[in-house]
Amino acid sequence: MLSRKVFFWFCTSLLCLALGACSSGTEQAAAPMAPAAHTLLASTLPPAAEAPAPGPCANPQTLNAPVGEEAPAGSALDVRYDGDSNTIVLRAGQAVSLAAVSEALNRPELLRQLGPSEWLLSANIEIESEAGLRLAGPEVQWLKLKSDEQGFVALRAMGGQLEIDSTCISSWDVGRNAVDENYNDGRAFVLARDGARMVIRNAELRYLGYNADESYGLVWRVVGTSGEIINSHLAYNYFGLYTDEVSGLVIRGNRVYRNVLYGIDPHTRSNNLVIEDNHVHENGKHGIILADECQDSVIRNNLVYHNLHHGIVLYQRSDRNLVEGNTVYGNVYQGININESSANTVRNNTVYGNFEGGIGVGTQARQNVLIGNDVHANQGDGILFYADSDANQLQDNIVRENDRYGIHLESVGSATVTGNQVLSNTVGIVATSASSITAPQQQNQLAGNRETEVRLGGS
Repeated sequence: MLSRKVFFWFCTSLLCLALGACSSGTEQAAAPMAPAAHTLLASTLPPAAEAPAPGPCANPQTLNAPVGEEAPAGSALDVRYDGDSNTIVLRAGQAVSLAAVSEALNRPELLRQLGPSEWLLSANIEIESEAGLRLAGPEVQWLKLKSDEQGFVALRAMGGQLEIDSTCISSWDVGRNAVDENYNDGRAFVLARDGARMVIRNAELRYLGYNADESYGLVWRVVGTSGEIINSHLAYNYFGLYTDEVSGLVIRGNRVYRNVLYGIDPHTRSNNLVIEDNHVHENGKHGIILADECQDSVIRNNLVYHNLHHGIVLYQRSDRNLVEGNTVYGNVYQGININESSANTVRNNTVYGNFEGGIGVGTQARQNVLIGNDVHANQGDGILFYADSDANQLQDNIVRENDRYGIHLESVGSATVTGNQVLSNTVGIVATSASSITAPQQQNQLAGNRETEVRLGGS
């Protein structure tokens, strides 16, 4: 086990990275892991993922995007400026380019081109339901949203269409000539709501957002709002991305890292989501969390590591979700956590090297099925059923080489535990209530557990 001193060093180092406090407006390489933590994980971690490119907007897929097709010609453009709210209102026109908006306004103090493919926005943009804005390379490879201690602007699709393709969007403090790293006094953000559709591909969104419901950084909100985000980087935002009452969103192939709090955070009846093939790491709380009735979604084939709380979380009646084929390691708490959520399937995941434990199921979590997972080398228990979890099923998992118990049935609720290989843990299976499990040795393979294979009636 790590000493408290080394554990604290590890946590605070990751928090520093998540907050962007270890960088001075440009992205630095990750600080080295504490020696003891490195020793613990080195034998089991896969090769390090490709390091994020340096700089606030320097992913080659955006800044070095090849010259492609120009934005399609838009329909009749209607753009106006509201001085009271400092807002450019796009009322009509589809696939409108930023250059077309700039030309129609002729107000360089609001929107101006700084150089080839680089723009500064000093007023809000609001896209109404009959309009659509297209931000795409090569025309727009970096859009800087003015954001400093005097105030900030936002890009808001209010029922309209917003397409972001091969473009970087970041906050920008003109006085400092740098991104805005201070989210405490508000910071620029991107929002889609009221039936808008926001589609993001091959993009970067960095240093955006602060602690307010619609302003976490990148947000989809309200029933009827839709879209997707594919092959993009989300970094140093307040949340990587947040949704509220949105259905059918696709979140695929992204890098989501070093955000202040959560990485990917669908919330409040955001349902039928597809979250797959993402790398989610070094965020200040959970990597991926479905919370408050987020149901019937898929979390598949993600790499989730080095987050400061849990890796993947299902919380508060987030039911009937599939968590499948993910690799979850090196998180400070549990790799996968299920709380107050039922009828979920957690299948064929690899969960290892997490500091508190592998998979935790508790607090009114019922009828969840954990099947075919490889849970190994976690510092606490491999799989833990706690609080008042009940009627869950644990089948055909490999639970090995965990520092404490392989399978720990701390809850007095029942669980079906069959066909598992429980190998080389300190204790194989522990059941606080002997009645919560039937014939564990006959229905599971237990071998090489250091103290005893099964302990019933206490921990």
